[in-house]
Amino acid sequence: MLTETVLKTALARAALAPSVHNTQPARWRREGEGLLLGCDLSVGLSVGDPDGTDAGLSCGAAAEALVLALSALGIAAEVEDRWAGDDRTTWPGHRIAARLTFAGGEADQLNLQLEKRFTFRGAFAEGRVKTFDRDDAVLLTEAADKSWIAERNDWASLEIMKARPFRRELLRWMRLSPSHPRHDFDGMNRAAMRMSGAEALGAPIALGPLWPVLHLLGLTKGLTAEAGATRTAQVIACFHRPAGESPVASGRAYLRMWLQATALGYAGWPMAALSDHPATRAEVCDRAGIGPDRRLVQVMRLGKPAGAMPPRARRPLTEVLIPG
Repeated sequence: MLTETVLKTALARAALAPSVHNTQPARWRREGEGLLLGCDLSVGLSVGDPDGTDAGLSCGAAAEALVLALSALGIAAEVEDRWAGDDRTTWPGHRIAARLTFAGGEADQLNLQLEKRFTFRGAFAEGRVKTFDRDDAVLLTEAADKSWIAERNDWASLEIMKARPFRRELLRWMRLSPSHPRHDFDGMNRAAMRMSGAEALGAPIALGPLWPVLHLLGLTKGLTAEAGATRTAQVIACFHRPAGESPVASGRAYLRMWLQATALGYAGWPMAALSDHPATRAEVCDRAGIGPDRRLVQVMRLGKPAGAMPPRARRPLTEVLIPG
């Protein structure tokens, strides 16, 4: 039996998993001797993630983080992936993502990286290139490849940001002032986005009513450009999984890849535009040799962080563990 104390201890660590826009859609509820993982539909991104794939990836990462956290306590968790069932009736307002059951087990040493993993938006410090082996990741380290990725990422980012509904949704998940009621709990705060005070004050205007004017003046490219930071990465990881795979399974593998990079001293920044935009998704697959039987899940720049880990914004346990 999983005691309440053990469960809460493990869930506190599982909450450190990454999620799209830091929405943290994973919710947990006891079911007999097991645990249900539900994807909270109220925090979905109707514009940026209309089919819920990124939410499923986020739930998968949370599931794997809980598996790792429990392993440190001598508990092995078996994950039954239920995403394909699309069950929204068992738990109203949620899509059932997985069910976990438990037995005795040994610690997975990758759990030691949970607290160390973080996203880093800025330029990376100089450092030696270190790589890791995975069948589901193509690692690019050559300057020419990084420059090409940098250019294509900036192009895709601008193309996606041109859509006003996308910008509005993005702004809804930004917590640019410490006085925002959700600043410490979810979304993307100023520290995580590495914004100055002036940038934080100007973002709602620049991405909102002023955008059309800035675009006519050719200034919006500068608002979204990250090529300089991308080129400083020690490694660009092109993470791919089997086409048609459940996003929960993909999310579990994604977290493990990121933790492997963390163990090398790397922080990471997901360049989601490259996999979200159809044109660049196809281009990256072609350049990286990713076949049509695979799906490009994420392209991430990895490197030695040039700054400290920003404070984490995480939901309190009362929002994550739901009474049965």
